Amino acid sequence: MGPHVMVRTIPVVLALVALSLAGCASSTPPLPPSARPFDDVRRVLVVPSGGESAFAVVEYSAEPGRTFDEILKWIPWQPYLAALRPAAQLVHRGINWALEADRAATATARLQGISPRSVVAQSMVRTLETTGWFDEVRIIEREPTAEERRRADAIVRVAVPTWGLVRVRDVEAGLLSGFADVRGRMAMPGTGVVLWEDSQDVTSPEQIPVETFLRDRDFARQEMMVVLERAGQRLANELLYSRSAGR
Repeated sequence: MGPHVMVRTIPVVLALVALSLAGCASSTPPLPPSARPFDDVRRVLVVPSGGESAFAVVEYSAEPGRTFDEILKWIPWQPYLAALRPAAQLVHRGINWALEADRAATATARLQGISPRSVVAQSMVRTLETTGWFDEVRIIEREPTAEERRRADAIVRVAVPTWGLVRVRDVEAGLLSGFADVRGRMAMPGTGVVLWEDSQDVTSPEQIPVETFLRDRDFARQEMMVVLERAGQRLANELLYSRSAGR
């Protein structure tokens, strides 16, 4: 075979190879679409869990430096100021801690009977029910039985590690907002495969006088119930967003 004949046959060979590869590619069936994590979740149990919730009062008091500068400037022994400043800061923080602990204890007494994790879980259930995306959503205040696990497609555990009052920075002293640190996790019973997990730090937009909160039991309970219910709605909305996004 002459060189001219070989040159003319090269395009033909390449075309045959391309056609054979195209035939192989077209004969390969397309991959089926992967199921989204929530596609089969129709019956959901919501379980308050995570142990007791700690109530805290966080006021972010003024830095000790400015306060003690006003005091230390009257001390005549200037060489000792550098040594006194760290001790003064410790005293300042200790006083603030004691005040916050005392207020937290007083507030806890006003809120007796409120279970933060149960309130959040109930609010979450109500929000999920309104969507119509699930056949059954219910709360149980204990560990589910074997039969309940068998019937459920997923179990959501709700925890509230901390809740309480916090002073939003740059807000007038003495005005605090309710907050709740909440966490949720949805897992499949039996396998334990986690379908969704989220945590939210929910703070009320309202600033309330701390002294009124500590003095008025009904006012305190109402304010914290609003925050906890908002936290449950936030968790539910995050779960619904994950479901619609197929994450």
